Amino acid sequence: MEQAIRRVAEQLKQAERILLITGAGLSADSGLPTYRGLGGLYNGHTAEGLPIEVALSGSMLQRDPALCWKYLAELGKACLGAQANAGHYAIAELQRIKPHCWLLTQNIDGYHRAAGSPMERVIEIHGELAPLYCQSCGAVDTELAEHLSRPLPPRCAQCAGVLR
Repeated sequence: MEQAIRRVAEQLKQAERILLITGAGLSADSGLPTYRGLGGLYNGHTAEGLPIEVALSGSMLQRDPALCWKYLAELGKACLGAQANAGHYAIAELQRIKPHCWLLTQNIDGYHRAAGSPMERVIEIHGELAPLYCQSCGAVDTELAEHLSRPLPPRCAQCAGVLR
């Protein structure tokens, strides 16, 4: 095992371009649930009998924003209640050392940014949890924590539209 780690370290040292790909497993050490597997968020159905993918979908946000936000709020509270871990910081350090190191992540938790990964070299394929955007007027709202302590769905301060 130690020899394999040394070999990978040497390959990273020599690499001119690197693409790292991360998912929920990286943030599990921060205390966030993974999406599938033991204790996974997507293993079953919501209290309403829906697959969680349906409850969190864009179409559900349009059709029943309160239901969608019920589950988005769980994710939001978990993300705000935890922080980046050693894996996030190691990736940010590698990106600092290797200016042609890119990161593709499925994670919406913002921990790569918090750890110092340069945002111009981070691709968040599922978007990010914050900031929030008004679906009606396009206003930007950065107060996710405040919205999670209020009745859901969160509403735009300017036009009362639903935030996403």
